[in-house]
Amino acid sequence: MHKIQESERISDIEKIWGAPLNDLFCKWHWKENLKHSEIGMKVGIPRPTVTRWFRQFDIPTQSCTRFTNLNLLNTGTIKTPPAKPKIQKPFPWKWSKDFFKKWSPEMAYVLGFLFADGHVVTNPRGSCYIGFTSTDKEIIEKIKHTLHSNHTIGIRRKNNPNWKDQYVLQIGSKSVVQYLKRFGIVQNKSLAIKFPKNIPENMLRHFIRGYFDGDGCVYFGQYWAKDRNKTKQTLQCRFTSGSRLLLVGLKTRLSSYTQGGTLYQKPKGGHELAYSVHDSLALCKLMYNNVSNNLFLSRKYKIFQEAVCYYNRV
Repeated sequence: MHKIQESERISDIEKIWGAPLNDLFCKWHWKENLKHSEIGMKVGIPRPTVTRWFRQFDIPTQSCTRFTNLNLLNTGTIKTPPAKPKIQKPFPWKWSKDFFKKWSPEMAYVLGFLFADGHVVTNPRGSCYIGFTSTDKEIIEKIKHTLHSNHTIGIRRKNNPNWKDQYVLQIGSKSVVQYLKRFGIVQNKSLAIKFPKNIPENMLRHFIRGYFDGDGCVYFGQYWAKDRNKTKQTLQCRFTSGSRLLLVGLKTRLSSYTQGGTLYQKPKGGHELAYSVHDSLALCKLMYNNVSNNLFLSRKYKIFQEAVCYYNRV
């Protein structure tokens, strides 16, 4: 390995610039304030080589702070450009935020459905949402239309082929979630919710229809009567809930329109309130007579209509 004084590259640089290398480096670095990288570009050698030669020739190097101060003296205080004015974009999602503040047949129906297949949730960041879920897309679309909402209806796909996909309408509103507490609707309500006491009597039937479309079912068909050894036609109407207190309150409010009703606990969890033929026909009349807004689940309404036609003939 050649000694540094015998380096051909150093000799070539000294011949080209006409001075010893250490004098050149001191001049460029201290008088002209060139950095090692700039000196390397000037003489055509890599920056690491320049730095190594500085050390080998014992040439002192300027500190980074001095370069920074020199740059500030040369350029002055750096002024950042003024920020661009923020463009206030309109909020993309719209719906009737005061919908639940005034009683109406539509409000009572949606509130009833919310008690059954709805939910409210506050996420860890504090955002609040109300949601409606059903395997019947028809009723979610009707609720969306009733709320004058432009929100997207989502789909929860089920991996089990025996389970139906669920349709979900979710709307964010902290004020509405807070307002719904006066009806007893809170997060994780399923097991503890009670039947609301503040439903006006003229709105009860719409609330019941909404709850029935969410957590109710109707059966119209034949069964085998052992005591008579033949098949019989039957009609049954059932309301389901995880909260027994809710169904107790529901049965009490329906006692003015029905004569019976059986409340029992389901084997796999939850509770059910069941009505037989005459009470089911009475509930059909209560829920569907003179409903002008078409706000009901067509599938269940059709079964009731078939039953009414049958019992009107017999």
